[in-house]
Amino acid sequence: MPEREPTSFRFVEAVEARLRRHATPAQLRAAYRAGYLALRPWWFVTRPRTRGAKAVVRHGDEVLLVRHTYARRGEWDLPGGFLHPEEDAREALRRELDEELGVEVVGITDLGTMPARFDHKREVLFTFAVDVASTAVRPSEAEIAEARWFPTAHLPPGTGRLTRRLVARAGWEYWTARPDDGAGP
Repeated sequence: MPEREPTSFRFVEAVEARLRRHATPAQLRAAYRAGYLALRPWWFVTRPRTRGAKAVVRHGDEVLLVRHTYARRGEWDLPGGFLHPEEDAREALRRELDEELGVEVVGITDLGTMPARFDHKREVLFTFAVDVASTAVRPSEAEIAEARWFPTAHLPPGTGRLTRRLVARAGWEYWTARPDDGAGP
């Protein structure tokens, strides 16, 4: 049986599509913040099941961290986003990285799947290490407040625990990948 989109997801997608066509980036940023604040109590009550993807975006010995405009704004986080029902996690990740950062992906390594409980949602989180062609990024003004490259060994204060763990895992995968699996350099 195909997965059915929750009503709240369909509503949010419809509103976002309309806003993207007519709103300025500043208006869209304000809408994301307001929407996030409005949805948190709804998520608390309904405890929706969602699927998301996060990526350790790396170029050489550096990783790209972001500060979002709407959630945990004081925390350095990994880029990513939600998967649409029936959407492949790798394709969703490519879509999100293109929408939020405009980066050119040259390689993806699967880091695993884990349960997560952010903002009262029951989430399955697909995690990846993503190698990019260059450090050039075009952050979405509406979703990304700041995007910066950091040396893997010197993550900034305010980096979340999950982010630190996944960066360490991506480093481990980088150095232990077999040459024939396409996951290494």
